[in-house]
Amino acid sequence: MSLTAQKYTVLLLSAPLGSGHKMAAEALEEAFKKHDNVKVVNGSAFDFFPKWLGNIILGGYIGILKHVPKLYDIAYRWSNTGNDSLWLRDFLNLLLSYLAQGFIKKTAPDAVIVTHPTPAGVMTQYKRRCAPNLWVGAVITDFNFHHWWIYKGLDAYFTADADIDVPPELGIPAVATGIPIRAAFTAPFERDKWRERLGYGKNDTLCLVMGGGDGLLPMPELLRALTSHCDVEGLKIAAVTGHNTELAEKLKKMALPNVMVLDFIAELPQLLRSADIVISKAGGLTSAETLAIGTEFILYDPLPGQEVRNAEYLCRKCEANIAATPEEVCGFVKKYAGLDTEAKNELRHRRREVYGKPFAAAAVADFVLKTLDGLDSK
Repeated sequence: MSLTAQKYTVLLLSAPLGSGHKMAAEALEEAFKKHDNVKVVNGSAFDFFPKWLGNIILGGYIGILKHVPKLYDIAYRWSNTGNDSLWLRDFLNLLLSYLAQGFIKKTAPDAVIVTHPTPAGVMTQYKRRCAPNLWVGAVITDFNFHHWWIYKGLDAYFTADADIDVPPELGIPAVATGIPIRAAFTAPFERDKWRERLGYGKNDTLCLVMGGGDGLLPMPELLRALTSHCDVEGLKIAAVTGHNTELAEKLKKMALPNVMVLDFIAELPQLLRSADIVISKAGGLTSAETLAIGTEFILYDPLPGQEVRNAEYLCRKCEANIAATPEEVCGFVKKYAGLDTEAKNELRHRRREVYGKPFAAAAVADFVLKTLDGLDSK
């Protein structure tokens, strides 16, 4: 049902530095499209410069995280303290705002929602130069706040929880909606039927290993440990490799017992909702999805920067476990597998109710549209 009789155009902007920012934008697109008075345009800040340059930036980002994560940690900490890094950030965003200007004017949005700091900077620079009344909101896709999210000209932050520390001196409202996740996590779901459809028994312990798409999670080592040193009756493992075909082939050649290797899977939300245990890196979107379904959550060796801070938050606030070695992973798996079925079900239901925020995307959409209604009525 429409909130208004007027049609609005909402521009969503993300960046492909990690899949979570794009997935959050996709979840928001689903939510906005449920209102028949809204036109949604979903884009990326990387669309504003040549593709070859975007490939270099993305390749460098993944390469640093994979091979020299300490360098990323240094850059993350430097950019999160004081103002020494802001001149470079603001210069790049100003340049991109000129490159994006034609696209934004053609789109003519009534509101812009960004899911990454770079498009946040681009849009606030554009707003300052060309459209001072444009409403711009920022969806923070982690469980912490980084200084590169600080921009004059933002109208609202949407955060994972109410205790995410957005500096109050900014004077920008912070709305605790949760991190937007796809509508598939709120659709009617019969868990036992889906487990059977996916090939798993009612009493199996289904362990879902995720995060290998960019080669940042050492899946071969984890799977060897789970199959060789984790003596759990009925343990079944699904290893999701995303678009990393090289990793998928490597894992398939290992032919480990009770391991199913899955590359891109359209039914990933159903697989997640069927799982008992999720082992992953501490990315914001995967974490929000896992909290929404209430499974046992094991964070393996979080990457420096926002993942470490996410993991600390999730361990402190949401009953997640952090494992530094494959052996520690096995310990957490065996401890959970030792619970009876009733205890597992009760634990999953309680965690889902307490920590899950599956309707975050709808909450963001409703807030934005009501805000636009209010601006129109003035």
